[in-house]
Parts: sequence; C-alpha cells; structure tokens
Amino acid sequence: MKFSKAIQSGFTLIELIVVIILTGILSTVMFQFITVPMESYVDVSRRTRLVDIADTAIQRIAYDVRAALPNSIRIGCGGRCMEFLRAPAGGRYRAAPPGDSLNFITDSRFEVIGPLDYTGFTTSNNSTDCASNNASCVSIYNTGLPGTNAWNLDNMTTLANGSSASAIRFTNFSFPQASPYQRFFLVDTPIKYICDTTSGTETLTRYQNYNIVSNEASVDSHVELLALSNPAEHALLADQVTGCTFSYSAGTAERNAVLTISLTIGEFDYLSNVTEDITLLQQVSVVNLP
Repeated sequence: MKFSKAIQSGFTLIELIVVIILTGILSTVMFQFITVPMESYVDVSRRTRLVDIADTAIQRIAYDVRAALPNSIRIGCGGRCMEFLRAPAGGRYRAAPPGDSLNFITDSRFEVIGPLDYTGFTTSNNSTDCASNNASCVSIYNTGLPGTNAWNLDNMTTLANGSSASAIRFTNFSFPQASPYQRFFLVDTPIKYICDTTSGTETLTRYQNYNIVSNEASVDSHVELLALSNPAEHALLADQVTGCTFSYSAGTAERNAVLTISLTIGEFDYLSNVTEDITLLQQVSVVNLP
C-alpha cells in the first residue's frame, strides 16, 4: 500500500510581513480621511459655541441699554465696566393748565399726558428710598452735567405713594430744570456690567438693584457692589471671556450717542495646544433726548 504525502499550504513569514505593512499603509490613509473631517467638525462646533456665547451676551447688553435713562451711561475700569440707570417707562408731564400742571418750585405731583405703563414700579414716602434703590425714582431733564445729573440725584427723587398711570407724586423735591419737551422718566434700578479677564475668572457679570452711587469708581468691582447697604443682585452673563471693551461716544445735535461693545470669548484647543478666540463687535445707538 502506498501513502501519498499531504500537501500543506500557508503564509510564509515574508508574506505575513508584507500583509502587515500594506494593512498599516491602508489604515494610515483611511485615518487621514476620517480625522480631517472630524477635526473640522470639532473646530466649527467650537467656533459656533463661542460665537453664540458672545452674541447672546452682547444682545442682552444692547437690550438693556435701549432702556437707559438719557445721558446716564458711564464707562469705568479702563473700559471694562459699563453702568447706567434703567428707565423702562416715561411720558410727558402737564406743563400748563387745564389740569394739574407741574410747578417746579412748590409742587409735589403732576398729571401725566397720554398713556404710561406703570406696571412694576414701587413707591415710598421716604425721600432717601430712591438713592438706596428701595423704591423707584422719577427724573426730569437729565443732562449728565453738574446740576442736572441723576447720578448725583440733582434731578431725580423718590416716586411717592399715590402715584398712578395718570398722575405722578414725588417726595420733598424741586426739580432744577424743566424739560424742553415736558418729558419725565421712571427709573427702577442702576445696572452695571463688569468684565473680569483675570486668569481663572474670565467672566462678564451683570448687576442690578443696588444703591445709586455718584462715584462710579467706588462700585467698579464685585466686592464693592456686594458691600453696599443694598447689595447688588448679580448673574453671570458669559464665561471664557478673554477680552472686553466698552466705549461711549456722547451724542450731538446731529446724531444719537453710540455705545460700542467688543467682546472676546476664547477656548483652549487641546489638539493644537493653543487658545482659539473669537471677537464680536456691536454698536448700539442710544437716544439721549432728555
């Protein structure tokens, strides 16, 4: 009986090495095709997120500023702080009979001409409650200049009990000047924005409902605002803030005032080992007709 020798087949060591090398080359090529689109997607997502943070913050600031008492915007902290008095409502006072007109020497009330949204304002017969922000304020003809500066309470006083949408009462006060357009404003709170770009902080914070302070430099930090007799309420508006600038150009007879806001948001990219920043800039027209 004869036995045939079985034929064995398989890979040689050289063939196996060649296969491994070819597989490595193909994997490298495929990796490039996959990682580049993924990195691009991550980059676009990061930039979109940064733009959204900056745009949301700027739009909130712009919304607030449109309700600013004319000529009350002030810039501090080397351009990193912006503060104003919010006047969400106002109207025209009656300057002559018939009706209850405003006497700038001996009066304590006046009749409102036209509609007035009186919702949300608080009243008090304590004349200091306007300055301490324990009650709303009424202001007439704020120019921001000495003698007619609401921050110094030259032309602003407490909104008194008994006020309504048709008549305004005020406490123990004589307004220094009449408005050429018979305009008055109701102020409910000061508002302040502070940018802190200190490493480890890097925030933009909004403050409200605190004492009205004439010297901006004495309330230009988080600590100072919370140390007031009526401490400020505060809310984080944006984080990852690497740069922030407020600048203000007062209006003229030919144009409105302009507030310019520049906000930079950054995020560290661990793949490239650098921080990527995006900067948004917006100008807000401010009507300063007192």
